Amino acid sequence: MVLNRFNIIVFIQIILIALVGMLITISLGREFMLMTTAGLILLWLGQIFFLNFYMNRIHRDVRKFMDALRSQDTIQLFNDRKKERYFGKLYASFNEITRKFRLVRIEKEVENQFFRETIKQSASGIMAVTEDEQISLINAAALQLFGVDELKSLSELREIHPEIADLVASADIMDHQVRILVKGKMVQLAVKVKEMNLDGTAVRIYSLLDISRVIARNEVEAWQKLIRVLNHEITNSVVPLHILSTSLFDLFKDGERQLKASEINDEVVDRTILGLRTIIKRSGGLKDFLDTYKSFTDIGEPSYSNIRISEMFDHIILLLERELANAGMEIIQDIHPPELNLMADEKLIEQTIINLIRNSMFALEKSDNPEIRLKAIQLNDKISIEVTDKGSGISEEIIDSIFIPFFSTRKEGSGIGLSLARQVMQMHNGAIHVDTHKGMGSTFTLSF
Repeated sequence: MVLNRFNIIVFIQIILIALVGMLITISLGREFMLMTTAGLILLWLGQIFFLNFYMNRIHRDVRKFMDALRSQDTIQLFNDRKKERYFGKLYASFNEITRKFRLVRIEKEVENQFFRETIKQSASGIMAVTEDEQISLINAAALQLFGVDELKSLSELREIHPEIADLVASADIMDHQVRILVKGKMVQLAVKVKEMNLDGTAVRIYSLLDISRVIARNEVEAWQKLIRVLNHEITNSVVPLHILSTSLFDLFKDGERQLKASEINDEVVDRTILGLRTIIKRSGGLKDFLDTYKSFTDIGEPSYSNIRISEMFDHIILLLERELANAGMEIIQDIHPPELNLMADEKLIEQTIINLIRNSMFALEKSDNPEIRLKAIQLNDKISIEVTDKGSGISEEIIDSIFIPFFSTRKEGSGIGLSLARQVMQMHNGAIHVDTHKGMGSTFTLSF
């Protein structure tokens, strides 16, 4: 409607200017119309001036409105009182847009204040770093973790905690754990990072959480569980040995008097020999347990080499071929990409996978689908090896204990397979985790 009125007014003005121009042309050749001609010329010039003013006014006001939007000026308003005349409705629309823009800006500012206050009060340390290594945002929790009162740039952070600064400078967006020294105390931080684009500027937001207490508590719990296992194993061997040796000692005494050789009969000799055999067997079991403990605590440093995973899988299946055949089980391989390689200690990783496969074989003993799936896959710079079975799964009661050294649900098991697997993965800066459901099977994943 506004544009239609604008077009009509401009069209009329152009027609009038043209008509007056024609009248001026006609009157110029007639001397008796000199005053008329002068009046027409003034009218013609006035019409041109009015049209120019009319056009410049709308151009000026539209430009003023656009400049106000560009500079986020929400105070600029236009006179829209005469809404039915000229550009009153257009100015009313300008004012409505300005008011809505003002409301959006207020809401945005309220949200900004809310999020800033939330970040400020967060117990986790939060830090935002721009591409030019400037710290655009850092909350009190992060400053407390770093042991400083203020940080503005990555160069300042590098002076006090180069470990964190190097991690940030590397632009690595994977989760990490970093140990830093703060006021003479070693602190372990879990670092998570998220990349964002704010107004065309790339920003990385880091979440920093002190997990020292959690790790310390978990270590204490792990040691307590380990001590209970060791106490159980040693007690089960030492107490029977003590009782048996006491009984054998009593065979050679009569009250407080020691029997003479002539008083020892065949029954005493037979019972003594049987008891000694039991002691030898029981002490041998204790020695094997201690040897196992030694092998667990003395793995040594990994010897890295470039491993073709398909060849390693083939070798493992060949080693277990007879065991698998006797158990009526098979292993299905799945490698993506097929030529996938891994930089690791081949012997340690191979033994770890063999232990996981044997655990799966145990879980599949009563299964109708005795199939084990051996999978290797690469996603970005992460390589995962999975051992999956559709066996009995692991119950919730023992899931938290399966990685504890010497914990086993099998009579013939040593209880170090999974704990050794976790130790091997930690040596490779990787991790092992399990996804299991009772009665549906388990998947153990080695993540490198």
